[in-house]
Amino acid sequence: MRSNKPLRINTLLGKSGMARLLSRARALRKLDAELHELIPPPLNDHCHTLSVRDGTLVLAADSPVWAARLRFQSSQLVKQLSDAQTVNLRTVRVCVRPPESRRTARASSKQSPVPRKHSHILKQAAREVTDPGLRAALLKLASRHTTPGQS
Repeated sequence: MRSNKPLRINTLLGKSGMARLLSRARALRKLDAELHELIPPPLNDHCHTLSVRDGTLVLAADSPVWAARLRFQSSQLVKQLSDAQTVNLRTVRVCVRPPESRRTARASSKQSPVPRKHSHILKQAAREVTDPGLRAALLKLASRHTTPGQS
């Protein structure tokens, strides 16, 4: 008969792939914290650790400018981490990865204006649609029209 006792998460995960994944995530978080101590401000606020594989530390920087500064420090980072015996590295690879919040804000702020003649068509379609949500969306889109001479 089965017991209704709750099981500890460690018991459920055991030696599964999920346990290895969690262990690796903890190790990367620890390495990221150590790197933030080694990298001088303000650079350390603009980069984070992505992975370590086959002797290569992969770091992400917010922009190409921060990536260049981080690449400039990469040989020093390899030496410092090797001296501390944190990880055995040969190289550092840096890629540019803007913060997620900045990417979504930039994408949502790009609202293209609608030419006036298309605005009229959208309003006409909104009058004929029965779905209130679609009607509201069409009217909102129609309100983003350009002034004459802009389109």
